[in-house]
Amino acid sequence: MSREAGTVWRAPRFVARYILLALLFAVAVFYQIGTARSLLGRVPVDYPVFAPSLTSPVLIFADSRALAAGLHKGDILVAINGRPCTGSIVYWEETLNAVPGKPLAVTVKSPAPDANERTVLLPVNRSWMGESTLLIPILMVMPVFFLLLGFWVALVRPGDRSAWLLLGLLLGFCQGFLGDYGLLGWGPDLAKFTAGYWNLAFLSWPAFMFLFGFYFPQPMPLSQRPGTVWRWLPAIVLAPYLLIALISEIVFVGGLTHYSTVQWLDSSLPHLHAIVTAYLYLLVTGFFSFIFTKSYREISPDSRRRLRLLAWGATIAMTPALLLAISVLVTGRTDFPNWLATIVSLLFVLFPLTLAYVIVVQRAMDVRVVLRQGVQYALAKNGIIVLQIVALSAVASTFVALTAHRDTPAKLTVIGLGLAAIFFVRRGGDRARGWLDRRFFREAYDAEQVLSELSDSVRSMVEVRSLIETVAGCISRTLHIPQVAVLLGGGPYRPAYALGYGELPDVAFPSGAGTVKLLEQQKEPARVYFDDPHSWLYREPGVGGDDRSRLTQLNAELLLPLSARDKLLGFISLGPKLSDEPYTRADLRLLKSVAAQTGLALENAQLISAIADEVAQRERLNSEVQIARDVQERLFPQTLPQIAGLEYAGACRTAFGVGGDYYDFLALPGGRLGIAIGDVSGKGIAAALTMASLQASLRSEATRAPDDLAALMGNVNRLLHQALASNRYATFFYGQYDPASRQLTYVNAGHNPPLLLRPSNGRCQVSRLMASGTVVGALEDAAYEQVSLALQPGDMLVAYTDGISEAMNANDEEWGEERLTDSLRRCVGLPPAEIISCIMQAADAFVAGAKQNDDMTLVVLCASAAP
Repeated sequence: MSREAGTVWRAPRFVARYILLALLFAVAVFYQIGTARSLLGRVPVDYPVFAPSLTSPVLIFADSRALAAGLHKGDILVAINGRPCTGSIVYWEETLNAVPGKPLAVTVKSPAPDANERTVLLPVNRSWMGESTLLIPILMVMPVFFLLLGFWVALVRPGDRSAWLLLGLLLGFCQGFLGDYGLLGWGPDLAKFTAGYWNLAFLSWPAFMFLFGFYFPQPMPLSQRPGTVWRWLPAIVLAPYLLIALISEIVFVGGLTHYSTVQWLDSSLPHLHAIVTAYLYLLVTGFFSFIFTKSYREISPDSRRRLRLLAWGATIAMTPALLLAISVLVTGRTDFPNWLATIVSLLFVLFPLTLAYVIVVQRAMDVRVVLRQGVQYALAKNGIIVLQIVALSAVASTFVALTAHRDTPAKLTVIGLGLAAIFFVRRGGDRARGWLDRRFFREAYDAEQVLSELSDSVRSMVEVRSLIETVAGCISRTLHIPQVAVLLGGGPYRPAYALGYGELPDVAFPSGAGTVKLLEQQKEPARVYFDDPHSWLYREPGVGGDDRSRLTQLNAELLLPLSARDKLLGFISLGPKLSDEPYTRADLRLLKSVAAQTGLALENAQLISAIADEVAQRERLNSEVQIARDVQERLFPQTLPQIAGLEYAGACRTAFGVGGDYYDFLALPGGRLGIAIGDVSGKGIAAALTMASLQASLRSEATRAPDDLAALMGNVNRLLHQALASNRYATFFYGQYDPASRQLTYVNAGHNPPLLLRPSNGRCQVSRLMASGTVVGALEDAAYEQVSLALQPGDMLVAYTDGISEAMNANDEEWGEERLTDSLRRCVGLPPAEIISCIMQAADAFVAGAKQNDDMTLVVLCASAAP
């Protein structure tokens, strides 16, 4: 599975791997449940540690306390608590079931021929500060965490070899933390199965670790040369280890019940444990050698970041554990301080987390960035929590001390002071967290605030140059991106403005280039990964070497499309951040919002610029009205989206060539349709420009596809109020139709209520779509009512401007809404376009050629049966 979003995943390819994953998960969970049963069913104890060989009852290990009690390495273990040691299961059962206060009676004899048996009593004490402190988090929580982490990575990356190596590694780590507690979790009958699984998993983790270092993220460079022997290095190194591990497995399982079955190996491999241990350190050393070598030789910057992060994480996590293990081998001591064991165990968790991060993450961060953010987070979040715990502990201790020898009134006073102290500690901690958030994460907060404000402010910009300069400069300063280029056009797309390149880059993307096609289709930010063979740069059809060469010249790492009305107006190329930190999801969310609003503002600016340019050019030819009419015609819908179960049409006839009437149809997400009609105060060019501003404001808000149309109308009102003069306003009706539910939801800002004609029993009922709300643009803040109704098959909805109902004849008599309604009744059943034509003809017949002073606009919707 590729790291690149959008990769097509073919499920059948991974069916066998998922089956294997499920089987491994079942076995691991089975063993983990047995371990939990064993842990929860025993009392934590502490006793001198000793251990027999795998193939015979000869003691191969005794810590300092066991030696002091009278045991010696090389002694032959005869019995424990009176049970003859015929197999290692006796050792496991007696030690795992030891009871505090009852000594372990260990009967041994010297290997000398005439030696007598002797019994050594090893004290068994309850481990209050040992296992009881670490038992639950170390022996239960951490192994579960390792299992879930390993299986999650394999589930996310079923086709990634590194994910499976990580899973094998974590299964072994899990058994290392569990120790021998799960051997008898399901009783003696299943002891061979559980013991075999535990030993095999534990012995396999060094091999998986070695292979991970060799193959991640790519095999060692020497192994990729044709015919080189280095490609067989893993097999050469691991073959002896696998043979030794297999022998160890046979010995361990066979000697569990009867030493006699495997005692013949005792003379053949007297140092089996030492060989396994030495090989383990060899394989771990090989892992670190591979990682450190490749971290300085990888060509890909991302691979270098992954390897260096892995090298540092592995070093920090494993060094204390390795030093502790070497200390055990050299000194034989196992009674380390509890705080030391806790620190070592918690640090070790960093290793699998680092492995999972470098496999799953889409783009790795530099070590310095990870350390900086980690320290900041620890200070801003966890540090305060630790200080609160310390302070509360001090309060509790003081409380106990003060209440021990006091009378009742004094105790009540102390209790009151203690509760007050707890309250102030919590409140002080909350304030400290807030201060540290502002101190350490101020940059992130500022970036979000600045980009959010930019997203709102660009909508009011009407000059292309100032728009792209503002957007590029703000993004560059806020996210610390030294190289930003804005490419505009349509055939081809060329840099219109750039930062950090010295001079404007000489690149051009034809309209048919693969990069342009991708941005047009996806309408989403596209990451540019030259070093990822699964990236769209190598996967998408039409994206070839020319596209990659152009993007390399721009040093692009992220492309932001600037779109409006399903048209790609341009795109922004962002280079790497100064910190080498990859673009986060929060970055993409903010940048996507900025790009969407910039696209709408760019379209509006281009339209305004087109109007201004054409008016200036044709003023000399005295054709201002014709110019504005042509531009305004382009603002009306040019194509009508297909909506299931709905036919609709609209038309506008201006009184003076250009006017202030406005209608629009918007294709919304989910197949919904937006219907708008409005009437701007004033006439001519000024009204047309106001109409263009109304359209831009509506489309800017409607692209967010809100369900709250009342809030949408409030935002449109506020934007118009800021953009228009005090004497400008508009009546406006807007609705959204959902074909799935046949629901029409609408708001009305002082516009003529649309008419709904519904056939019923041979007659046609007429109702008005009423909703309260004042005109837009007149007041800064206004409230609007949102209403919904269901359209039924046969319904006809007619929205109109007052130029229709107030059409006047030569006698100054208005046509009126009643005549309009009568005409609509006669049009029931006709297509929407024909209905508009009939109404216009009826109005023209009434006015009989009298001059009209207002624009006439109609929008007709006819609901049909669902397809």
